Amino acid sequence: MERSNYKAALKWVIALAIFVFLGKMVRDHWSQVKDTPFTLQPFPFILSTLIFAFSYFIQVWAWYLITLKLKIAVSFPETIKSWFYSQLGKYLPGKIWLFLGRIYSYELRGKPKKLVSVALYFEMVTVVIAGGMIFLAALVLVRETRYVYFGKQLWWLGPLFILAFGSVHPQVLQKIMNWVLTLIRREPISLSVAYLDVLWILVICIVAWLVGGLGFYLFVNSIYRVAFQSILFLTGALAISSTLGLIAIFAPSGLGVREGALVYLLSLMMVTPVAVIISILTRLWMTFIEIGLVGMVYLLEQLQKQEKKKTYGEAS
Repeated sequence: MERSNYKAALKWVIALAIFVFLGKMVRDHWSQVKDTPFTLQPFPFILSTLIFAFSYFIQVWAWYLITLKLKIAVSFPETIKSWFYSQLGKYLPGKIWLFLGRIYSYELRGKPKKLVSVALYFEMVTVVIAGGMIFLAALVLVRETRYVYFGKQLWWLGPLFILAFGSVHPQVLQKIMNWVLTLIRREPISLSVAYLDVLWILVICIVAWLVGGLGFYLFVNSIYRVAFQSILFLTGALAISSTLGLIAIFAPSGLGVREGALVYLLSLMMVTPVAVIISILTRLWMTFIEIGLVGMVYLLEQLQKQEKKKTYGEAS
């Protein structure tokens, strides 16, 4: 077996080990799970799915604005197709497939590979920082978690938020990007994006997380009753666990990493075995939404092709 195959196998073993550990936890505390009043409320479940699906289109909008600023934009329908198709790469070990899929899609449309790579870098940074900021805000504003993590020592959060906003300044991003390019022996790049444009994209990413958080709250509440006051904490938990899964390059689609982080955070508001079950159900729910959206985009593309063939046939 080649070394790359060993690495791929190891990534799946790590993810599987995490799920085995979580499963064992549920088994050992089955009495708590058995007595938990799980329900399934169809309307909140359907509404949660629609709202969470809509949050993906907000992310697409952020990506589209990034490509506009870097002058590599394609039409919005084409942007939707390339963005959703590239998401399938998340389910392969290593996040490189998502990036390669997006780069390949834009190269087919005549866009330079280097600028597409820069756009992907912008997207990753803004999504990660937006998720981290929402998580910190949730910890500070939710009383129970504020005292668990910080007590009364909150003075350092101001500089941390300032650092977060400063880290997305184009000059900072350019220096980091060029440092990476130097390491891999590539030519440096020059970013011509205004700071206000980056901040606006960051705001859109924050909105995407908030909308997704609302959908997540409705999903959890449709199967296990939680107080409405928990919505901000659940949003923060989703944001940071998804962010950790996103940057965990060894885990396909953050498999295991996102679940482990989410279980830890949900355990602050429910017994751990129940948190495990909700975390796994969340994975299935989100995967169903992502695959469903990709399927919907593909179906619409095929219908458009058939309509064009029909139109050309009638014209001839």
